[in-house]
Amino acid sequence: MLSGTTTPPPRETCTCTCPGDSLEQRVARLALDAFHALPARCKPRWDPPAGVREWVPMSAVVLAQNDGGLHLASLATGSKCLPAAILPKASGLVLHDSHAEILALRALNRFLLQDAQAILLSPHYASPFLERVAGGLLGTFELRPSVSIHLFSTEPPCGDASMEFIMAAQQDATPWLLPPALDPACDKIPPLPGRAYFSSLSVVRRKPSRPDAPPTLSKSCTDKLTLRQFTSVLSSPSTLLISPHNAYISTFTVPFDKYNPQGYARAFTSKGRLSTFEGDLRIGPYTFNPFKVTPLPQSFELTYAYSKPPPEDTTTRASNISLLHINHPTNPTTEVLISGVKQGNGQLSISRDNRKGSVVCRNKLYILLREVVKLSDNDDLKTSVASFQCYRDLKINNCERNEMKNRLTNALCGWEHNIGDDEWLLQ
Repeated sequence: MLSGTTTPPPRETCTCTCPGDSLEQRVARLALDAFHALPARCKPRWDPPAGVREWVPMSAVVLAQNDGGLHLASLATGSKCLPAAILPKASGLVLHDSHAEILALRALNRFLLQDAQAILLSPHYASPFLERVAGGLLGTFELRPSVSIHLFSTEPPCGDASMEFIMAAQQDATPWLLPPALDPACDKIPPLPGRAYFSSLSVVRRKPSRPDAPPTLSKSCTDKLTLRQFTSVLSSPSTLLISPHNAYISTFTVPFDKYNPQGYARAFTSKGRLSTFEGDLRIGPYTFNPFKVTPLPQSFELTYAYSKPPPEDTTTRASNISLLHINHPTNPTTEVLISGVKQGNGQLSISRDNRKGSVVCRNKLYILLREVVKLSDNDDLKTSVASFQCYRDLKINNCERNEMKNRLTNALCGWEHNIGDDEWLLQ
């Protein structure tokens, strides 16, 4: 278990420009270099001579400046998800979704809250990322206009955007049947299929898992990234302090062989399944900001040994660990997670100091928010945060964000809310 590293890996901030390199290529290289520089304990086991080979997706969020400078804000690996039955026992300390893309975005929220804290703590800290703005509860900070957000992933996001890859990997194109216990015994697709019914497109899907695994209600990465196009990258705690203005993903980059233009267009654009969205595309500060999905050139050398193996490879298995790296200049942090908690802790263990919780779990993000708010001179914000009794109060506080989210989930159809971990008390 790692925490609080004092020296960030090399090239996590980059101002160099290689001749002919696109922004997306520079983003990918920065992410890959940062991953390679991390300790071996953060990575899947890889010892082919011993017959041990594991794979895991990797995602990173890079902040770009208008002058060409890049800063890796967060990096994550992972492919696991929490069963729905565990949620009532999570108490805000167990991560529901440890897929790489979602972990990287949660880590970005921690990064931004840390940046707000650094601004308020030190008059000498000149943040290149956030700036203070005048305004009420949704306006204490916002991303600088010179900053843009870029997401890189080594795999296509699970869900609708990756269905062509799922189909291409099958010897038999017949969509998998659901287990008898889950089979709705009707002709229509059941709510939230995982990888089952993979020939049906434009539907909301749950996180994929083995057919015999406990069911989850966590939506696919495709669906969650689609939502971010409407509600920004900010989570519920972050929206209390940071405006969503400018906090949208600009580009989403994947390797050349992980890009299917039809699948991505169907999943993420207004010409695909979002064509059913009705009503105004703007609610308060929230609006539809589609990101650009860009493949790396075929000639790009993907120096990543842990990509998903081809179907005929039956010896490489999915890793059970997740890596979380937050590269804030004042306090970079690296964690290794298993089953949604920090390595070395039981998923449902009870400890007084909440040591099992990742720095990006709901409980720890709320604690950081509370610490930052105490430093603020915004009395309305302090009063609002002090009024919350449980985490659910915090989630429903932002009415405009919730309305935008509801409009999107109604348009997509089949979006079942993942409830059970929002009634724990805030202290």
